[in-house]
Amino acid sequence: MEMNEKGMVAEAIGSMAITLLVWGGISENAAPHDSAVMAGAAGVTLAIMWMTFKGSEILPIITIGRMAAGHTEWQQGTLNFLMQLLGAFVGAAILAWQGETVFEAAEALTATSAATALLGGFLLMLVWDRLGGGWEAGAFVSVLLVAGVTLASASSIGGTIADGHMADTDNFIAVFGTMIVGGIGAAAALMLGDQIFEEE
Repeated sequence: MEMNEKGMVAEAIGSMAITLLVWGGISENAAPHDSAVMAGAAGVTLAIMWMTFKGSEILPIITIGRMAAGHTEWQQGTLNFLMQLLGAFVGAAILAWQGETVFEAAEALTATSAATALLGGFLLMLVWDRLGGGWEAGAFVSVLLVAGVTLASASSIGGTIADGHMADTDNFIAVFGTMIVGGIGAAAALMLGDQIFEEE
């Protein structure tokens, strides 16, 4: 397997940017993370990162989905995933060092939240794969977040580690579970997309 060093750096920088610019807004002086303003900020930041680093995935849900569907070799996908985590951890550590709350403990993974993550991963991958990572996919991320769809990101894990929530088993299961279920939804979109929709 030939390593794509530039791609791995892009994954780390994109993930760090999302963590610093979006998750850093969780403070008493800022709008709540689940507000329309923060959802819009997340979508715009993601769109800019996707357009800056063409072909980057940045969100683990996309990476997991592409690996599960066989669109990315597992070695490259694993490296991309690890670089996303590294970038998020660096960003979260900087925010934690500044005294910001990076990540509030996640709620337990329920059947409803799992179904929402599955549907969110499916829909996001349809848009990302068919239109490319760009402003359209970023805008759709904003819509999903405003609608209450949880897209567990590398920032969630980086913030969990930086804020010391890793020992909380429910939190760990909620974050990783949401990410994996979303990745399954994303893989389903890749596997079924060509069968359901006409090629352009």
